[in-house]
Amino acid sequence: MKNLFQSEPEILSVVNGFRDRSLSKEQWTHEAHQVTAIWFHLNHTPPEALCYLRAGIITYNEATGGKNTHTDGYHETLTLFWCRTIAGFVGENAGMSLVALCEKFLDSELAMKDYPLRFYTRDRLFSVEARAAWMEPDVKVPTNV
Repeated sequence: MKNLFQSEPEILSVVNGFRDRSLSKEQWTHEAHQVTAIWFHLNHTPPEALCYLRAGIITYNEATGGKNTHTDGYHETLTLFWCRTIAGFVGENAGMSLVALCEKFLDSELAMKDYPLRFYTRDRLFSVEARAAWMEPDVKVPTNV
């Protein structure tokens, strides 16, 4: 995949737009979620990053007209899954620049939108319960989560 974010200012624009809720819904893509999570994990401990991302996603959704319901919006299991995956990746690649981390992650299989489905059945992952609270994988346990 061609790196969508060529410079640190481009990445920071996404992160800052997420933080101040000025990022458009169209810009809040899967990749934007991921580079934002990488930035938070690079600049905070994993528990802090999770806290910022959890609260940020919920409030971002509300600020941009989205909802956080049992069928739409914030998803706890996916948020924790991606945070754990990204925290492991950032830890394994300590010393890399933000741009290099984002490029390497987005070019890896870890970044694939359907990556969590290697570990969860679709029914479990997209259940009301998984949206509301962490659910353990039911296919296999990831080594990096």
